[in-house]
Amino acid sequence: MNVLVYNGPGTTPGSVKHVVETLRHFLEPYYAVSTVTAKTLETEPWSSKASAVVFPGGADLPFVKECKPIIPLLKQFVSKQGGVYIGFCAGSYFGSGRVEFAQGNPEMEVTGSRDLKFFKGIARGPAFNGFQYNSELGARAAKLSCLDGLEFSTYYNGGPVFVDADHYDNVEVLARYIEPLDVSYTDSKDRLSIKAPAATILCTVGKGKALLVGAHPEFIPKMLKRSDDAKFISDVVNKLETQEESRLKFMHFILAKAGLTCNTNWEMKREPGLTPIIAATAPDKNYILEDFENNIAKHTSNIENKADHVEFKDQNDTFDLYLGLDKYEQANATLVDKDVIETSKPIILSNKNETFSLPKAAISFNIQKYFDFLSPNNSIGSFLLYGEVVTSTSSLLDNNKTMLSCLPENTVLHVGSVQVTGRGRSGNSWVNPRGVCASTAAISLPLKSPKTGESISIVFVQYLSMLAYCKAITSYAPGFEDLPVRIKWPNDLYALKPDYYYNKKMSLVGKSFDHTLVPLTDIEPAYVKVAGLLVNTNFINNKYSLLLGCGLNLTNDEPTTSLKKWVDILNSERLGLGLACIPRIEVEVLLAKYMNYLQILLETFINYGASTILPEYYKYWLHSDQIVTLTTLGNARAKILGITNDYGLLIAKELMSGSDSCFTGNVYHLQPDGNTFDIFKGLIAKKAT
Repeated sequence: MNVLVYNGPGTTPGSVKHVVETLRHFLEPYYAVSTVTAKTLETEPWSSKASAVVFPGGADLPFVKECKPIIPLLKQFVSKQGGVYIGFCAGSYFGSGRVEFAQGNPEMEVTGSRDLKFFKGIARGPAFNGFQYNSELGARAAKLSCLDGLEFSTYYNGGPVFVDADHYDNVEVLARYIEPLDVSYTDSKDRLSIKAPAATILCTVGKGKALLVGAHPEFIPKMLKRSDDAKFISDVVNKLETQEESRLKFMHFILAKAGLTCNTNWEMKREPGLTPIIAATAPDKNYILEDFENNIAKHTSNIENKADHVEFKDQNDTFDLYLGLDKYEQANATLVDKDVIETSKPIILSNKNETFSLPKAAISFNIQKYFDFLSPNNSIGSFLLYGEVVTSTSSLLDNNKTMLSCLPENTVLHVGSVQVTGRGRSGNSWVNPRGVCASTAAISLPLKSPKTGESISIVFVQYLSMLAYCKAITSYAPGFEDLPVRIKWPNDLYALKPDYYYNKKMSLVGKSFDHTLVPLTDIEPAYVKVAGLLVNTNFINNKYSLLLGCGLNLTNDEPTTSLKKWVDILNSERLGLGLACIPRIEVEVLLAKYMNYLQILLETFINYGASTILPEYYKYWLHSDQIVTLTTLGNARAKILGITNDYGLLIAKELMSGSDSCFTGNVYHLQPDGNTFDIFKGLIAKKAT
């Protein structure tokens, strides 16, 4: 499920960053935490696949203007669908019934009703004087007393008190301000009956919850310490650092109270900062590394020779090139306590004939094993970039065009064991935890086929890439043909839900998984996503330059399922039948097989066109004869028959009203409307015949 963080007018970059980092710390891998715009929330069917919507700090008035169209959707998501709304500071003003901010101050006063009304009362602030927009001058370490007895100080900057919160039957006060406030926290005549001022409240709204937080417990002291304001650091941040354990306990407490599932190791330190990227090739292909070095020297203008490495600046990042794997620890030391986005990224080029031996604690990918299973005839995947912890295997290449153009053509596979800014559709980003295989292959395609002279339609690359991955999985070893994985158009990999398998009392061993065992009407409840492909396209040196980024749930079962889970299920079946177990999947072997199939499929496609690969694609997809509703044609129903050979559109024949087998004669070509949550809702239909 998704936790969607609003990132648009009204938010500050710092608030969004702190919210996303903290929520990922507690909620992944159970939820995918990503940012969205108001437009996304207005136009896409997000609510059925989201558990929470979060509004960070900033300014409430721009929220009101930008988010007016989605107010009914947010209300329905919470009250009717049982979702959770979370508002920090400005987000809590926005979620209340009335805002009274800086009353009497003509430059800052904001007073008025609000439409969400999750808390029907007044959010009044700033609770403490001194607030200034885009400044830390009014920031402080505010003391809170929590429902569970915990007392601690947390970052505060302009947030409200929830007036008379104890008077509302649907409100539970989770934390109160301890220190005297600079605004009134009650409008009751009987002040003696009012408890201490409410700083954090949980409102029950229909089937759902609204968590409104006046202060900023989501702010991370370590990140605040990057401020240039020495007084702010000494007066506020240093104090907050001593309260870090309590802050984490409080965040876990309020998220759990709101009904969200927190991970079990939330008290532990998050994944470390970045680690160096190792650049390696098979021993007989060292010339690829030499070509890369030469291209950097020739085509990079912002290059500087340092004492032990070469530094060059690209469009988005700065890179430090080291020679020899013995420099790993030295390069790794430069990344300690550094911002993962802003720091220079070390790349270590392996020496000729160097063995890929590194400290065990520093690497969880066997580079030598990868090359052992990569076909010696392969160009694709023959240049490996591997990092234990990386920003994003796709973004690192896509955002640095100079380095991308310097990489030897059709060779690179970039792999990361952990991605801290993994990239998805619509610019969404998240952490890919351990157990998710994150990789990006860089390939080039000519504009026309050298064999046929026909123009090449790059839309098919997403099909053949996911087909290659699917083939690598199902042919990993004898018995893997029973693994219930299939392709959801156009480029997602789905696996059967274990719960569906158990409820239907299915048996799969020896059946080469026939997906027709699952009715087409059960696709949505029966299958869950285990991998997705993101294709980024550039035009370099008069060729298409494509980045094929993929994240696969290999051993991590959350939030859906994993390949490991299905290996275990099949082995349980096999033991019951007296058969030998199939082996566990090793990431190095799987990626090598993926590259081997990708090379073959790409060559076939370039030379002979899409018609040569589509029959095999159909064997692995879920959609033959699936019936879809065409909302752009008055909810007409049509049956999917295949994919066009030219532009990769779905072919669908319109069904007669009330029939699943009789056709009107109309044939449509279908394409998605940009919807990222459910590709089959809102299909755009163009009449073909």
